This record gives sequence, structure tokens and C-alpha cells, in this order.
Amino acid sequence: CVGVLLESHISFHTWPTEGVITLDLFTCGAATLLPVLPVIERLFAIPRPPFFEGEEVRKPGMLWSHKLRGFSAEMEHGDTYALSSADLGEDVLGDNTYDLKEEVASVQTPFQRIDIYNLIDPRDPSSSFFADYQRSLSNDGSYQAQHPELFAPNKVVFLDGVKQSTLNGDAGYHESLVHPGMFAHDHPKRVAIIGGGEGATLREVLKHDTVEKCTMVEIDELMVTTSRKYLKEWSDCSDIVGSAEWCVDDPRADVRYEDAVAWFIDRFGEGVDEKEKKFDKDDYKPFDVIIMDALDPQVNIPFAEVLYKQPTFLQSVYDSLSEQGVIVMQLGDAPYITDPNDTIGRNENRAIITKHLLRMGFQSVHVYEEKHSNFDESWTYLVAMKDYTSRSLWYSNAAQIEVAIQKRIKRTHSGKSALRFFDGATMMTYQTPHKAQEVVYCRNKPMPAGCDEATHGFSKSRPNAPISSFEVKTSQVGDHAGRGVFATVDIPKGAHIGVDQSMTAINVTPTTYGMICSHAEEYDEVGGSLDAVVEYLWGYGVESNLYGESNVVLEATILIFTNHGCNGTYNAATETTIGTEMTVNADEFDADYFSHDPYNLAVARHLPHSQNSGTFALRDIKAGEEILNNYLDFTTDEENWKDDVRDLRNQCLGKGVGSITDVERGGLPSMKVWRDGK
Repeated sequence: CVGVLLESHISFHTWPTEGVITLDLFTCGAATLLPVLPVIERLFAIPRPPFFEGEEVRKPGMLWSHKLRGFSAEMEHGDTYALSSADLGEDVLGDNTYDLKEEVASVQTPFQRIDIYNLIDPRDPSSSFFADYQRSLSNDGSYQAQHPELFAPNKVVFLDGVKQSTLNGDAGYHESLVHPGMFAHDHPKRVAIIGGGEGATLREVLKHDTVEKCTMVEIDELMVTTSRKYLKEWSDCSDIVGSAEWCVDDPRADVRYEDAVAWFIDRFGEGVDEKEKKFDKDDYKPFDVIIMDALDPQVNIPFAEVLYKQPTFLQSVYDSLSEQGVIVMQLGDAPYITDPNDTIGRNENRAIITKHLLRMGFQSVHVYEEKHSNFDESWTYLVAMKDYTSRSLWYSNAAQIEVAIQKRIKRTHSGKSALRFFDGATMMTYQTPHKAQEVVYCRNKPMPAGCDEATHGFSKSRPNAPISSFEVKTSQVGDHAGRGVFATVDIPKGAHIGVDQSMTAINVTPTTYGMICSHAEEYDEVGGSLDAVVEYLWGYGVESNLYGESNVVLEATILIFTNHGCNGTYNAATETTIGTEMTVNADEFDADYFSHDPYNLAVARHLPHSQNSGTFALRDIKAGEEILNNYLDFTTDEENWKDDVRDLRNQCLGKGVGSITDVERGGLPSMKVWRDGK
């Protein structure tokens, strides 16, 4: 059956024996046809008569698609863009394979269009089966009926047609956005959220019992009230002890319906002095953590340009952070291994904001991914820290994170964990950037440091002198040196030194190292045994701060006996070396030489290799020669620099002995001085 309506038409095709009817409605008008769907369902989705008395006849399902055809006239604000978008327009409205596609709400605010749909997608592994969903609505005593929450449709939120959040991905997205950055601060009291109109980011922040105030700056008040009405799960804090049913009503929540860009510039922008402070004095207090839960950087609209490209705004955000402040933001879908570097194409904003963060002075920047946000792709997040030592919290092990969770995360009325997704093991997966992140990063021009094979410690272009190529004998350096390591074969210039066993090195983490030193200081009655541990670490180990605070690396092979080469006689070192103990100025510490790149995805992905396998032959080494390093390369900070230079000069002048020799002769003088001083 076909009907012609002016320049439009409607057609019906029926299969009575199958109980199927198809309808095609085509119009040339500018208005959307979505409001017609309830009428069509009411008129045509009619259950058949029962075949026998008492038979339960289910209401027929309706599969539908809605498409804009031809050259669409401009609709009301946001309609054309939203209804023709890839996420809402094509993937949802234009696809008729969904078992359930039900509009929950469509709201036009002064700033954006909000669309919320319940979906059951047979192609989505996170989606329930439609039959299970229907059974969950019954009272038949089945597993589905007893656990209807496990078979509910996936509620999906679209802003101007772009997918923003889903019920199935709520915990995966918001917990991975909030908690890695929150736990990178040891005691976050004041937190700010830029955006976050759904309320879920606020919900996650309020789970931390250290938080005294969380300021959420969201320009769209109608977005917040719409979320409260239709997205209750996103902003439900009723199970958190001490909170409120609606997270916005939590006494620690301070929600401002303002432009976040103007809000930060007016309070923390350049030129705002005491005389110009016209807002409440609490507004000017620094934040410990700031979370940007705003538009994806790939979204091509003016406000996204402001968020990610305006230096004035970003500088005001930086200036609003405390000394140990941390900023967290989502960076959109993760790169593919075949993508160009971020400076080219759709990820330009991501490259620009990273550049701004580094220019402003963030000391440690990390990128991580999460697949369980229920988007089509893995999602990318960024954490930037003002204080380099915060890296030690970022690199906490799984057990340390679990302890921190138990200490800090609030209890619930239900007795269940407040965290549904994030835990220590999950955090461990965020500490190492994905391979695709490294590959795309290394496509930058010029190629960043660390992208060459040698930095990873296993360059096939370099030969390797295995540990079996060395032996330990009395050092030829002098009486101050004790034992030494000697080559038993010729070693060519540029060869690795024992890289085959470099990963066996013992890494004493900052937490463990700090605990040992603290106990040695505090418990004098057992000082002897703990002193021996500290002396061993100081004498045989090398300090490093790659993980934020001082940790100690102990070579686990005979290379641990490698001595210092006085007056530049060292023949094995890292690629570059600072100078000799006689030529450097003990009173001038070259911070640039010893500093680490705050953002280097190649180094971050190969951090253990970077720390344990950087020694090469600086020249041809003949069999029988002693292997010598430059110990100055192992200095980690300005505090140790002067003492290290002085000690090495004394040794090279015959006025002192090396630390290993000192340990074996009865104890390091520095250890005795340290204990006496404490």
C-alpha cells in the first residue's frame, strides 16, 4: 500500500502470517519525524489474539531508523548537527538493528542539545539480550527477574549528537578519569571540576574522605537538572556514608553555573591582585586537584578551541593549583598505531594542550588509556603534576594503591565497595603508556629523545659484551678502590656492557627506601642491623629519581664492583657524561643535565630499561683492561652534588676510599655522621 502526500509519501508492506509490517515515511519538510514514532507504535504494534486461554502474548517489538535525506534545511538550534552526527544520527537513529531503541529525553538548553536513549544493541558485548531484558520485567522468579539491574538497557547520553557517557561505561569512564589523579596527591582537600554536568565526576571525587570542598564549574544548569531527572545513576550519592541522595546536595559540593574559562581567569588570571579580588575569599584558595571533564579535544566547535588552545585560561588553571597540585583531563579516543603525530589532523588540540602544560611548568605528565568506558575506541586521559616527587605516588604498586583505597575511600551504607571499577591492579595498567601512544609520539619531528633503540636498552645495532666477558680482580685504580671489574675479551666501542642481565638489577622503591631509612633513624635499639642495610644500599647501590623520589638500584651481577675512573679515565658510561671530578664546579649544580623530561612517552614506556641499561663502551676496550664508570653521572640532586664531587676528588687524590671498600672496612663515615646527626 502506497500513499502520496504532496511531495512526500508513505508506504506499507505487510506479512500477516509472520506478524510483520514495515512502514516507510518520507517527507520533504524540515521538521524531524521522531515525534511520530510513539503514534506509529500505538497504532501498529498491536499484540495478536492469544491462541489459547491464559497465553501470555507479548507486545510486538519495533525496529526503526531515522535519516536525514537530501539537502537538509536548517532546523532548530542543534537539530541538524545532532541528527546528522556520526554518533547519534548515523550509529543510533539511522540504524535499525537495535533490539531496543527508546528515547528517554531530548532537551534543548541555551548551550546544547541533550539526547538520552535506552539501547539494547545485539552487536554490543556489554549489552543484554532483549529476551533477558523482557524476562527481567516479569515476576517469574527467574535469575533475570531477581537481578533486573544486570539486564537493563544501556542508557546513552549525547550532547549535540556526540556520545558523552553510557550507563554500562559510567564506572569505567568516570573512575578512570578521577581516581588516578586523586591518588597522585597524598591528601587532596580542595578539588575543582571543569564541566561534569552529569554529576558522575563529582560523585567520584566525593568518595575521597580527604576532600573538604569540591567546586564544580558547569556553564549549563539545565544539563545538571536534566541529569538529575533522567540520569539518576550518574549523580547518586545515597550509598556514600555522610553524603546526600543527590551528589550536588553534598555539603562539600559547591556547584557554580558559570563559564569555567571566565571563572578561573577572573580569580587566578594574570594581573589579579589583592585590590581586585571581588569574590568570596575562599574562591582564591588554591586547589589540590583539578579535573577537566569537558568537551573532547577532537570536537570542532569554538568552545573546545578555547578550552584547549587559549594560553590565558590554561595559565590561570595552572596558577590555581597548590604546590603539589595535579590536573587531570580526558583527551578523547586513543590513537591507532597507524596515526600520524598529534600535531597533524584531528588530534591537533591534544598536541597543543600538552605543549601548553609543559610550557607552564608541569614537572611530570602522564598519558594512559581505558577500554571499558563503553565508547567505540579506548579512551585517553592525561595527568600532569606540578611537583616532580608526585611521580612516586603515580608509580605506587598495586598493594600500596589498595591500602590507600582502604584508608581514604568512604564507606557505604550497603557495605559494598564505593569503587566499582578502579583498584590497585587497574592503576598498574595506567602507569605504562600503550604501545600506540609511544609509536605516534615518536613520529614527531624532530624525533624525540628516547625513541631510538638504544634508549630501550636492547639495540640490535649494538653488540653486547655479556657478563661472562668480565671477571673480578683487585682494582688497578689504587688502594681506595678495592675490587674491580676487568674485561676478558676485546670489547668494541659502542658495545653494551652486560645488557643481557641488566634487568636482574634490584630496585628498592622510594617507599621501601624511605621506610628503611626512617626505621634506621627511629629505632636506635636495632640500629646495628638496620645500619648494615643502609650501608649496603649506600655502598653498593646507585640512587635514582626516575620514580619521583629517591630510590636505589643495586646491580645484581659482578658489575656492581665497577670503579670510578679518575681524571676522565672512565671507559664505560651512559651516552653522555657531565665531566670529571676535577673539571666540574662543586658549587654549581647543572640541574638541566640531571633533570628528566617531564613528558616522554618512549622513556615512560621503557622506564625499567632506561634506569638499568644505559652503559656502553666509550672506546675500544682491550682484554685485561679494567672497566671504569663516571660516578658523577649517578648524582641525582643538588643536595648530593657537592658531597659527591668532594668525595671523588679525595679518592682520586689518595685522601679517601670508595664506599664499598669503606663498608667492608667497618662502615661508611657518612653513615656514622648521618646517625650522629639524627
